[in-house]
Amino acid sequence: MTQAIATNEEHAVQTGVVLIPLNKLKKSPKNARKTPHAKAEIEALAASIHAKGMLQNLVVEPELDDAGGRTGFYLVQIGEGRRLAQLLRVKRKQIQDSEPVRCVIDTANDPLEISLDENVTRSPMSVMDEVEAFASLVDGGMSADDVARRFGCTVRLVEQRLALARLSPKIRAAYRKGDINLDVARAFAINDDHAAQERVFRQFAKPITHASSVRNALTAGRIPAHDRLARFVGVEAYEAAGGAVVRDLFEPDIVFFANGDLLQRLAGERLDAMRAELSKEGWGWIEVQAGHGQIEGCAGERLHAVQRKLKPAEKKEIAALESRLSELDEKLEDAGEDNPLWADRDEVEAKLEALAESARVFDPKLIGHAGAMVAIDRDGRAVVTRGLIKRADVKTIAKLQKTKARESRANDEVSDDVDVSTVQAEGPRLTKALVEQLTQARTRGLRAALAVNPQAALGLIVYVLMRRSATGASVPGIAIETRPVGFDDDDAFEQARSAFAEQAPEDDLTLLAACIEQPIDKLLEALAVFMAETIDLTHGGVLYEHKRLQRMSDALAAVLDLDMSRHWEATQDFWEAAPKALAIAALETAPAIAALSEDERNGMIAAFGKMKKAELARTAAQTLKDTAWLPELLITPTREGAFAVTAEGEAALNEADAEAA
Repeated sequence: MTQAIATNEEHAVQTGVVLIPLNKLKKSPKNARKTPHAKAEIEALAASIHAKGMLQNLVVEPELDDAGGRTGFYLVQIGEGRRLAQLLRVKRKQIQDSEPVRCVIDTANDPLEISLDENVTRSPMSVMDEVEAFASLVDGGMSADDVARRFGCTVRLVEQRLALARLSPKIRAAYRKGDINLDVARAFAINDDHAAQERVFRQFAKPITHASSVRNALTAGRIPAHDRLARFVGVEAYEAAGGAVVRDLFEPDIVFFANGDLLQRLAGERLDAMRAELSKEGWGWIEVQAGHGQIEGCAGERLHAVQRKLKPAEKKEIAALESRLSELDEKLEDAGEDNPLWADRDEVEAKLEALAESARVFDPKLIGHAGAMVAIDRDGRAVVTRGLIKRADVKTIAKLQKTKARESRANDEVSDDVDVSTVQAEGPRLTKALVEQLTQARTRGLRAALAVNPQAALGLIVYVLMRRSATGASVPGIAIETRPVGFDDDDAFEQARSAFAEQAPEDDLTLLAACIEQPIDKLLEALAVFMAETIDLTHGGVLYEHKRLQRMSDALAAVLDLDMSRHWEATQDFWEAAPKALAIAALETAPAIAALSEDERNGMIAAFGKMKKAELARTAAQTLKDTAWLPELLITPTREGAFAVTAEGEAALNEADAEAA
């Protein structure tokens, strides 16, 4: 018989089942379970108690004060999770904090031992017994929602249990026997057909341990959602058209399209719509491929778009976007990578890119002799390739292009013959202002290097003139057709330019005669200086044109074997403007840091992360001084065909030198 126990401190200790107010129960410090209960576990217990009451009694002992007297509270030795669940119910106003709780008072056994015993000696219920019990509740009239509510779990968990309960009796028996594990049993649930389950079960040697093999066998003929065609159409469009989708209850990412014919039809309709849009552009032919293939008979040459003149409204929009970009750059100057304004900046950048893309046009006289292709890449994205030329049309197009070039020598349209790739390398993003500073520094270095390299200068001017002659296009970043670009140059370059200016006669005709009479080597020296004066490859790393400038800058740097560490060094001002992540990444490469042990190095890097921006900037400037560190934008790419010494090669050379010594 359950007794109600008094709550004052004078009562005697009773045995048997008693009712103790919830607010008189405390967690026992001798409870063997030290790891806190999971929130989901307490939620489930609270739901179970709310639906069915307390099914198990708590085991408690009286709390004693320092003098050995009872305090009136009780310490929970067994059932702490249930106590926490009841407190959660108090918080939800389902019960009062004085709610009576059935308890057994135990002062005979060691609290730690019985707490440990209660957690160790019980055996978990078999998974198959559990799922069949869930199924019995549903068969008895409960819905999945009812079961989930009464057991404090999700409806999805109940549906997973029911899916296992619906397996063929032979599959469930195989699990109990140990012929399959739980993952394999879940894989069998992808197909409700018992005959199919049993057929696949017979195909494999026992025990079956590879769930993916079972799943593949049961879904033969269905198209996985990660297939390129499925991604191209999309689950929503496929289901809207009446297509059946098979989802794995246990693996949310595993989805199959059951109707392959419908998928093919939907993909074809979308591709046909894209073909129709392309045909409006005037292409001579259009090919559509469901795969990401190639078209037979195409030449290696392609048509390239040119940049048309912007409309006043477009210029106004670009100006507004660039202004917004500058505002964001100022706000992001000291921002971390997780700042939400980076997303705004990406959006503005994307709009600028879209405007630049919309201003790229193909010559209407040529596109009738060329074509376009629509294909689907591995990620299910539609890839449109314009300007393809079939071998039979190469001569016709070449003739038309030659005529066009002669007619538009003075036209300053810029051909689009560069691939679209990001200016900045992967890693911490730099603001527009910082990119401009870095590319300005590189321009200074390029001008100085070209001024002392007559052969490169001669080659560059020939390249510019040949390009102008062949296509009518200018070269990005080189203003040879207009006037010299004023720049804050290196002292040596400035002195060389001044020396030529001082020697030059004031009269134009006299200067012309003097130039013609000069020896070839003197003319080449002058050519190098004045050719260098036309270069300005400064950019902000934002617009499409900036990518072309960076590409030209990289090419020149490689030809000139430019070492920017001779022209630029990261100062404290630079590090204060750069992202913290870039500073930390650079410090990791510093010789002083690299020489430390791994533990010391990790400790230093962790300390860098905790520094304030100004302190980190000062540390980076001091630590990286005279180390020749350069950001990605200033690193000269390896020249094609050139030899490069790798870290491994350098180590081998050092080892060889040591042995020789």
